[in-house]
Amino acid sequence: MTHPVHPDLLPAGVRAIELAPGMPGLAFSHPDFSAVLSLYGGQLLDFTPAGGQPLLYLSPQATLQPGKAIRGGIPLCWPWFGPHPADSSRPQHGVARTALWTVNAVARSDDGFHLSLNGPREGELQASLTLQLAPAQLSLTLTTRNLGKTAQLLSQALHSYVAVSDIRQLRLHGVAQAPYHDKLDGQFKTWPDGDWTPQAATDSVLASAAPLQLEDGGWQRRLQLSSSGSASTVLWTPWQQGAASLGDLPDDGWQHFLCVEAANAGADVRVLAAGEAHSLTQQLRVAAL
Repeated sequence: MTHPVHPDLLPAGVRAIELAPGMPGLAFSHPDFSAVLSLYGGQLLDFTPAGGQPLLYLSPQATLQPGKAIRGGIPLCWPWFGPHPADSSRPQHGVARTALWTVNAVARSDDGFHLSLNGPREGELQASLTLQLAPAQLSLTLTTRNLGKTAQLLSQALHSYVAVSDIRQLRLHGVAQAPYHDKLDGQFKTWPDGDWTPQAATDSVLASAAPLQLEDGGWQRRLQLSSSGSASTVLWTPWQQGAASLGDLPDDGWQHFLCVEAANAGADVRVLAAGEAHSLTQQLRVAAL
């Protein structure tokens, strides 16, 4: 296919690439980091500080094929999170992950790269995405506009696969005493006190959007995660048994990521009035321990 972005329109340090047939992307090169964005799904697949470990996990068995979601990076769950609220035949986590997004603008500055994408329209809702890629940090904002004349429901998530050295050695700060819905057993609970180290399969929607810090002793780094436009956070790991059932994830892949998702999920589902817009943002920043 012809790449949708002409190379002459891209600033220095940005290349048009093809991840697979029918799957165009952009590759970013900066003295302080590198990154890869798939225009299929509007999905950031990689962000790696120079001389450091990646911030995002991309499964080496990810399916790169139109019509299939890509396992890893930051999938965009939109405009519903999980199953469709009224039609079980619709795709899990919405239509954004398998749509071809278009580039509105790409710019380079002293702080890195800034780009904006136009996404799919689903019914009366229209999606767009802005990304800021800078040394040691990245930020994404998913904006939804209701172009119709009636109110529309919106649930969504920035489904970040945070890369880690070993999930069993992590410490996550900021979740203590948070109310949450445990999707594995359907119960509503309160998160325990203290820092959290994952020890089993987890699929939880926290009624909290407090800033989080993830300490990774193996890689000697601390990730700071913050969000806006959100009152919920999703934590997910399939653990060993769950990973074995996923054909696009290696059997040991579960050890190397924890999904920490800025979301509008659970009780945080939004209602957009006619003409209203809502923005969901997540920022990841890396620092040494």
